[in-house]
Amino acid sequence: MIELDKIYNMDCLEGMKAMPDGSVDCVVTSPPYNYNLRIHYNEYGGRSVNDHNKYGKMFKDDMPMEEYFKWQRDCIAEMLRISKGTVFYNIQMLTGNKVALCQLLGYFADKVKEIMIWDKVNAEPAMHEGVLNSMWEFIIVFDKNDAIARQFKVANFERGTLANMLRINKNTNRHNIKHNAIFPLLLPRTLIHYFTPVGGVILDPFMGSATTAIACIKEKRHFVGFELNKEYYDNAVKRVEAEKAQLTLF
Repeated sequence: MIELDKIYNMDCLEGMKAMPDGSVDCVVTSPPYNYNLRIHYNEYGGRSVNDHNKYGKMFKDDMPMEEYFKWQRDCIAEMLRISKGTVFYNIQMLTGNKVALCQLLGYFADKVKEIMIWDKVNAEPAMHEGVLNSMWEFIIVFDKNDAIARQFKVANFERGTLANMLRINKNTNRHNIKHNAIFPLLLPRTLIHYFTPVGGVILDPFMGSATTAIACIKEKRHFVGFELNKEYYDNAVKRVEAEKAQLTLF
């Protein structure tokens, strides 16, 4: 039995399969980007010895492209099944995922409601000559019920006041958060605030450092999350407990 306001140290596909249809109001997540898959001799294969693995020993983040596509296809399908409607899926297009990402957009074409852009304000420098600096990421909005229309059923904003580009600085406060692929709190908090009901339930299958959970607590929503990496899970639980304690204190 999956409980509210709890993070589970388990594989997200296994966890999601234990959840009933339509059991959460919305999904807000950012999956691993397959960052470490590299090109060698004009073919995909292996990771560079100089690349830092953002996810530790439990997850290499260098799946073969077809394997990554199938994994994320299955994950998105489960997210849509569990959600009452929308899934906000944040991902950056990289060498290690761009083919799979295009395949996912085609596979779920009739479920794509909107594509938002996260403008990170300051570009990340290119790793190699001839490569563009990276300044933005996708937030693909999937909707299983009404993707044909761009109008959101839950829209906590007045007409003309919110754009499909969110200009939010990258997270620079990582000193007390042991995770190397963390998005800024304002990003999930913005999505949760504007597109989910107060008291609603938000799922993040890739909870990481618990940023989505913290956003839910601040925005008075419930959360459910999964995190496979034990170190990340332990730190995520500590962050959530500290946030709850702070609310109780004040």
